Amino acid sequence: MNRLHIERFYLNRIDDEYPMTVRITLRLSDEVDFGILLDALEATRRRYPYLCVRLAIVRDDDGSEHFAYEENPLPWMVSTGRRPLCLMGDEANGHLLAFACWDDCVALDFSHVLIDGDSAYRLLRTLLYEYCRRRYDAGLSREGVWLAGDAIDAAEWTDPATLPRPADIHLLPPVQRPPVVNLSTEAVAPIAERKEVVQIRMSEQQVMQRIRTLGATPATLLSLLLARAIAHLHPGCAPSVPTVCLAANLRKAVGTPLAHHSMVGGLFLPLSPALIGKGIAEQVAAFRQMVAEQSGADNLLAYFWQTQDRMDRMEQLPTLQTRYQAFAPVNTLMGQMASCMLSYVGKARLGAAERYVREMVAEADSAYMLVLEVSAAAGLFTISFSHRFATDVYLDAFLDELRGQALTPEIADRHPLWLAPIADYRNPEFTKITTNN
Repeated sequence: MNRLHIERFYLNRIDDEYPMTVRITLRLSDEVDFGILLDALEATRRRYPYLCVRLAIVRDDDGSEHFAYEENPLPWMVSTGRRPLCLMGDEANGHLLAFACWDDCVALDFSHVLIDGDSAYRLLRTLLYEYCRRRYDAGLSREGVWLAGDAIDAAEWTDPATLPRPADIHLLPPVQRPPVVNLSTEAVAPIAERKEVVQIRMSEQQVMQRIRTLGATPATLLSLLLARAIAHLHPGCAPSVPTVCLAANLRKAVGTPLAHHSMVGGLFLPLSPALIGKGIAEQVAAFRQMVAEQSGADNLLAYFWQTQDRMDRMEQLPTLQTRYQAFAPVNTLMGQMASCMLSYVGKARLGAAERYVREMVAEADSAYMLVLEVSAAAGLFTISFSHRFATDVYLDAFLDELRGQALTPEIADRHPLWLAPIADYRNPEFTKITTNN
């Protein structure tokens, strides 16, 4: 039984309202063959034994409680239909991930406790390869795909938070950020009861051509356009400014490129009044500069270890429930740190099997009123625009910004956000508790 460290950041805070689960859906070229999918899943499961775990609680002699993983020999579960299974519970055989299939779609539902988008892409590459070689082409190239039978590097499953801490971390001076436009309290549209997700589809070729023209990156350009959309709707917001929290991969900075764990930080990109009056090229340059400064290796490394220090201090509270209560204000405070969030893992690079994929869509949630998940696969950029507003005012403003860059966004779908729930793992009657002697 392995005691958990890096996972505590999520385990101490997630609940029914914000379960921190993600769905990534692959829309294939044909209707899914369920039998072949089951065989492909079994082959995939053998490649990732460290993802075959269930959550447990360890109680020390003094009564203090800690999270741990134990091996879970039960198979990964697949539902037939769009409804996501309840993770960590009986529906998912206790696993922290599960799958669903319907029509021509296969979906992976996972908890951020276990993996993040980067490691989810690895898993999906394996699953897609195993499925497509059985369904379409036995000689399909496996280049860039991890398969059962490969040597598994210990760096894949070693918790980065258990590695030796660098002795000397050089930080840039902290930057004083202006107050943000808080869409939880200052939105120009009424807040809805629940979030809706709008799928925006664009040609990858078209988007990349515009990005190259501006000297941008997908993440910086879309973050900028999102901030511009908010600025357009909040013209008199100064001294508050539209600020985008851009998700950042910490693996390179921490020196753990193979780690499967959730290695995500945040960069904060404000669109200041001085920038609002500039042209798009100057704004792009400013956003790229902010990203470069904040994503310096030492800055992200310091963020990672400071987070572990906070989790260690949280362990001084004796029970899971008291730690959750201590974390409770975090979701409210998030609206004071950024106006919205954008996540782009990068191009999916699904290998030779990508020819059998028509589209890839990622959906996630957080306490922000506006969350964008960006996917790039099969020649398409797909943006999941998740918002909690009763009107389309922020959606329309963002679409206008995209069109202003000579892009042609298409709304492919919209529906209430529906992500996998989690079982009540803080309930002693649900979770196995082991006493340390």
